[in-house]
Amino acid sequence: MKCPKCHSAELHRSRRRGLKEGWSLRRKQLAPYRCSACGNRFIAAEARPDGEQRSLSIADYLGLNDRARQQCSGPVIIAGLTSLLILLSILLFVSLAFGWLDPPSLPRQAL
Repeated sequence: MKCPKCHSAELHRSRRRGLKEGWSLRRKQLAPYRCSACGNRFIAAEARPDGEQRSLSIADYLGLNDRARQQCSGPVIIAGLTSLLILLSILLFVSLAFGWLDPPSLPRQAL
């Protein structure tokens, strides 16, 4: 692979910029590269040996940098999703208890 601007072979992988670029490039199996000679940043097919599959963590898939990667580890994400599920369950219970929701499947009590 060579730089499209200066045709140098001195290339290295560049980091993906943000979530949008990370997701879109991964779906297309593309990666950003930077030329060490001229500094040009470009997108090219990801260089992988045939048959080699790299396992991706959640942070890799989201394209997070080192600081965000430390803050968004797997257990932290699972704990956040669990907390959200518990909060939504409590909100549903309270809204049913106070009559804010009136689901048609529950029988009404005559007063």
